[in-house]
Amino acid sequence: MIQGDASARVTSFTIDSRTVRPGGAFVALRGERTDGHRFVGDAAAAGAALAIVEHEPAAGSPRPPAVLKVGDAAEALARCGALARGTLRGTRFVGLTGSTGKTTTKELIAAGLGASRRVHRTSGNYNNLLGVPLTLLACPDDAEYAVVEMGMNAAGEIATLNRMTRPHLGLVTNVRPVHLEKLRTIDDVAAAKGELFATLPPDATSVVNLDDPHVRLQSMRHDGPRVTFGHDGAADVRCDRVLDRLAPGAALDATVGGERLHLELRLPGAHSASNALAAIAAVHAAGEDLASAARAMEAVEVGPGRGRILRLADDVVLIDDSYNSNPAALAAVLETLRATPSEGRKILIMGDMLELGEHSRAFHQEAGRRAAAAGVDVLIAVGPLARHALESARRSGVPEVHHEGSAASAARDLRERLRSGDLVLVKGSRGVGLDRLVREIAGGGEGEGH
Repeated sequence: MIQGDASARVTSFTIDSRTVRPGGAFVALRGERTDGHRFVGDAAAAGAALAIVEHEPAAGSPRPPAVLKVGDAAEALARCGALARGTLRGTRFVGLTGSTGKTTTKELIAAGLGASRRVHRTSGNYNNLLGVPLTLLACPDDAEYAVVEMGMNAAGEIATLNRMTRPHLGLVTNVRPVHLEKLRTIDDVAAAKGELFATLPPDATSVVNLDDPHVRLQSMRHDGPRVTFGHDGAADVRCDRVLDRLAPGAALDATVGGERLHLELRLPGAHSASNALAAIAAVHAAGEDLASAARAMEAVEVGPGRGRILRLADDVVLIDDSYNSNPAALAAVLETLRATPSEGRKILIMGDMLELGEHSRAFHQEAGRRAAAAGVDVLIAVGPLARHALESARRSGVPEVHHEGSAASAARDLRERLRSGDLVLVKGSRGVGLDRLVREIAGGGEGEGH
């Protein structure tokens, strides 16, 4: 302790000086782009009671009343998160990961449990080695459930997060070919996601997707109780029927122990129905009422970039799926696009899919073929990797293809090409910045029930 009372209490934790609350703690992290130690003074001005630092602030510079020096600020944050978890003895934790759909599934689970219980959940994309401890530290003492999303970029990270969280229920949504720059094969991805099952406490319940062979295999790493879901007739939560549609959203029929459930979702596509099935299974594993949970899930809406449907001038419909992209997610939304009728042309704005390693070219070429199969009339590829989709799309029958180097130029291109009644799908990894294209094109467009 450099200064201050070691027994003093703080009321919140943050790694961003702009979100410091009076009486809270600011953790100064060293990042690739900036060093949090530069903002200790800003944290003090915002009312921080404590700064956790790796080196003492300069003499005479502003600082909070208490300053704690540690060897590794990120590790200190993780230890604080684990300690916070240990104090929450009355809270049941749900831990989930997966290649796709985990954020939407997290929201659906939280809504389902929240129909009758007090629920805390991961906020935004706080699902990594920094976000999970912050999620645990923010959990109120009176929360009856906490739904914690876990993301990863490399092997070992899910195990670390799961040991920190110690969930009572553990779910892997699916395994898909993502993060292949560091995890070279889908089997490596499966093993990394499967760390959640391997590190579940023995008395925890695993929630297992029987439709995914990688998940089924990885679930064997946990010997405790399990609840299964999928189309398999032997599943505890069985999917009977899915309506794959963009608007007004997907619909789902499921059977749980003889009880029939029908959900009319405000979320587009069969992949959203799969996320809802996983959420139903988690609520069932928790022993909560399914009927009230289903009604609460029906009210869940997606945020910007996650399949939001915007109706623009001249009867143009724009599907904003710009938050992220990978081969499986793109294939799923293209299948929904194929099944969706359109008065005008179907236009795909496809950005680079990142972190695919040596398989990147092949995956983008396959995306071009899938675009043709989905009935895409115009493909606008954005970024150097997406260019690989153009030739395969042209050979496969897409009538019109174009390449743009940036989201800004793609927005100008799209604006010139739009016609009345067009259906536009925007899909790409976050680094491509297609959210900016959506803002430029949509302007004052309003979501329709999403």
